[in-house]
Amino acid sequence: TSGGGLRCWQIYNGLKSQGFEVIASMPAFTYLTEKFFDKIPQEQKEWLWNWSTQQDLLKKAAPDAVVFASNWDHYGLNKKPDCPLIVDLHGSRFIETSMWNQAADTDKKVQVIAKADCLLTAGRKQRNYFYGWLMQAGRVPEDEHFIKYIPISLSPEIPKHYGAQSVEQADDYPLFVSGGGWFPWQDQSSAIFSICERIEKLDKGRIEIFGTPHETQNLSDEERKIREIYSRVAKLADNSERIKVNGYIGRDELLGVYSRANVAVEVMKYNLERELAFTTRTIEYLWCGMPVIYNNFSEISEHIKEFDAGWAINPESKQEITHVLDEIFNDPKAVLQKSINAQNLVKERFTWDKTISPLVDFINNPKRQKELSPLKSPIVTRASYLNPNGKFVDVILNAENPKIEQDFLIPAEQVDKIEIPISVSGSNAVVVLNVKGYAKKTCNISQSDSRLEIELPFYKLPRGGQRVRLEVELLSKGEISLRGLQVAKFPFIKNVKKLEAKDIMGNKTLADTIAVSFVAGSNKYQKYITMFNRGVAMIRTGQYKRLVNALRWRIPVLIQRVRSYVS
Repeated sequence: TSGGGLRCWQIYNGLKSQGFEVIASMPAFTYLTEKFFDKIPQEQKEWLWNWSTQQDLLKKAAPDAVVFASNWDHYGLNKKPDCPLIVDLHGSRFIETSMWNQAADTDKKVQVIAKADCLLTAGRKQRNYFYGWLMQAGRVPEDEHFIKYIPISLSPEIPKHYGAQSVEQADDYPLFVSGGGWFPWQDQSSAIFSICERIEKLDKGRIEIFGTPHETQNLSDEERKIREIYSRVAKLADNSERIKVNGYIGRDELLGVYSRANVAVEVMKYNLERELAFTTRTIEYLWCGMPVIYNNFSEISEHIKEFDAGWAINPESKQEITHVLDEIFNDPKAVLQKSINAQNLVKERFTWDKTISPLVDFINNPKRQKELSPLKSPIVTRASYLNPNGKFVDVILNAENPKIEQDFLIPAEQVDKIEIPISVSGSNAVVVLNVKGYAKKTCNISQSDSRLEIELPFYKLPRGGQRVRLEVELLSKGEISLRGLQVAKFPFIKNVKKLEAKDIMGNKTLADTIAVSFVAGSNKYQKYITMFNRGVAMIRTGQYKRLVNALRWRIPVLIQRVRSYVS
């Protein structure tokens, strides 16, 4: 069972609980499917999908609605279905895969969102995150319920918890449990090591850890760190009977362990994925009657606080972790009460017969959406290293100091324009800009001009990281001020001789560098190169319709430009 599998199981059973007939179609090629293929019933095997069979299976089922549960990247239909299309956005796949060094295909993501009639999320915080992707998909929802909130949920048949028995067995109390995969965005080392240290020091209690890091190639830095932490915990287990690392076991067996344990451990360090995540294993811990040591910055934290179903703490605070462990070891009755509260929380808010309501309402009264064309490129912010930052001053260029030379590194590929903020005193000025070996330009500037700029030729752009020299020379009378920096940072290189400058109050001072801005990809030829590369990418990924639509618009415009030029 995976987290995504439990999400599918939730939606499947939630719909069935409301009287729907539901057909489950699982991927045929995943690790779990292949490993346990002989245990899958024959009638279920007939509905296993591959990328080439999704369309045929949909035609065979002829459903009133289709749900792509667990995430958007399972979508593989050749065209938008005739029935309502519902896509479950189960977690921030792009953030997860980026931390795994295997970033998800954002083009596919916005294409799927552009087709969907309804989207689901497990958390309210996630809805705000996915609204940004909706904008890129070209869609502005008419109401806030286009993305429906259906939190992670489990069966209304709450399992019996036997944790009270271990309280009576003093030597065995408390039993801590940590279950599930060890992913690169899940660093709970501080709490795990603190618990192990307390157990060994008191020679009391136990901790059992289930799951391992996944087998992946091209490990990211985060993945390496998690593996190192896991290895350290495994070494502790080798030398202690009270610390146990189990790897993976079947879910039924794992739930049996949960039903006898006292406390679940899931207090992980902050990152954006953890803030947005509505964590599956947490709801399962609470459902089984285990209060959870959890973080204080995510959505589930507020539920835990409200119901006193665990401890929502700062993962970086040793003091808070110590305080929680003191309570667990010294006040088992308080832990038992939190256990009762945990199951009450799930009964009230996280059972699939209740949480499925928004999806049931949509299927009963579906609203079809027109398939849209996504924006042609993702929304990105300008990289910080393309703009100068630091303490700004004015570097003076006049008859006494008519020429300045400045070395810098080209901060990125395809930088084809350089800009320098300026102000002019007195009459017009004439300045020569010279990027040695690349471009030279004479600029006639007036008092209204706010910057100098020079384009680099597209046929010999300097490479990212290459060292380049810029010369600025004043040929006329008068004085101009160039923006300068007192604290030089990448990609600037400090001048051996500091530059004369004035601060904001007009006092004389010195500067390390000229504050140059860089523009990447503004050259019109670079635009054509980028358009060509996009066209090639569309052909490779089979986006022929999108390519034809783009050409249908651009070719007449291009012909008109040629005619104008000829005439």
